[in-house]
Amino acid sequence: MSALKTAETLRLALFSMGKVVGFGFMAAFVLSRLYFPEAGVSGGAGPPSGSPSVSDVPPAEFPTADSPVVGFSVAGTSLADLALLVGIPAGLFLLGGIASLWEKKLREERRAREKESLREALGRIPAEGAFRDDFGDGFGDGPRDSSGQ
Repeated sequence: MSALKTAETLRLALFSMGKVVGFGFMAAFVLSRLYFPEAGVSGGAGPPSGSPSVSDVPPAEFPTADSPVVGFSVAGTSLADLALLVGIPAGLFLLGGIASLWEKKLREERRAREKESLREALGRIPAEGAFRDDFGDGFGDGPRDSSGQ
């Protein structure tokens, strides 16, 4: 497999994985907030009827001004969980962007090689081997003589 094909496949894979993981994490985050509102978000629907409740778990105690702050949370979600929720998809998208830049560089190098080989090929065509357009129809019907006529 060529380097360009590898870069293209890697870019597509990383962006796809970033989307899937990002949406999966967000869905898990939202569903956990809907089914377990005790985690700090008010107004959740709670667990579905007939399923075991988590109401016998004591509510989380928030630190007071006298107690030292051990962990930081946003809407009842720890900072470490938020870092995973955002960091993994962001890292995949960042790696996808790097693969995209690599692919762009490889495409530019290939284009430059193609242009150079085309210049070399055009430079090897002798002037007397070129055809002139005798009839003005754009097809170059007659051979040129040594004077170019």
